[in-house]
Amino acid sequence: MARLPAAKVPAARSVFINCPFDNEYRPILRAMIFTILASGYRPRCALDSCDGAEVRVTRIAALIGACDWAVHDLSRVESNVDGVPRLNMSMELGLHLGARVFGTGRQRHKRALILDSVAHRYDAALSDISGQDIEVHANNPDDVIGCIRNWLSEHRGAAERPLPGVTAMRADYRLFQVEIVGVLRIQRLDSLENLSHNDLLWTIGDWIDKRAVRRADDLAA
Repeated sequence: MARLPAAKVPAARSVFINCPFDNEYRPILRAMIFTILASGYRPRCALDSCDGAEVRVTRIAALIGACDWAVHDLSRVESNVDGVPRLNMSMELGLHLGARVFGTGRQRHKRALILDSVAHRYDAALSDISGQDIEVHANNPDDVIGCIRNWLSEHRGAAERPLPGVTAMRADYRLFQVEIVGVLRIQRLDSLENLSHNDLLWTIGDWIDKRAVRRADDLAA
C-alpha cells in the first residue's frame, strides 16, 4: 500500500491528516505518518502536492472526500501573538463532519480521530464537539503512535490480521529513527529533519517493507 501512488490507494485505506505543518510539530507528524503506513494505510494531507493554480480549500475538500479515515489534531487552536486564533484545523474538521452528515454513499461512514494535547481544552475553544471522544497526546510522539494504532485497530474487519501492539510499534519507530540516518546518507537525501514530505513517505514506506522482509527471514531461520 505504501508503494502505490496516492491517487490509486482506495478510500478505505486512505487517512487524511489535519494538523499543523511547522517545524515544532514535525516530530508528531512523523510519528503519525509512520504509524499509518505501518498499519497498512496511506496518509494524505495538504503537503501531498503543491499547485499554485489550485484553491487550497478545494484541494483539502477533495482530499477529505477521497479518504474514509481522518486524524484531526486541534492542539494548535490557540491565539497567535496578535490574539488571532488558528482556525484551519477546526475548519477542516468541519468539512469532514459535514461530509459525513450531508454526504451520500460511503461519505456517511467516514471515521475520525480527534486529538488534542491537553484534556478538555477543546471545551472552551470548540464546545460543539464536547460530546465526542477526544484523545490526548500531550505533544508526545509515543502517545500519538498509541492513539492512532488503537483507533485503526478498533475499526478493522474481523477477518483482518491484528496490527502490531502499541509497544511493538513504538519500538519499530525508535529503530527506524536510528537506522534511517544511514539510509538517507546512502540515498543522498536530506536529513530526517529537512526531508520533503514525499521523500519522507517514500523513506518510511521503504524501511517498513525491508523491515517486514528481515522479520520474515528471522522467523524462518
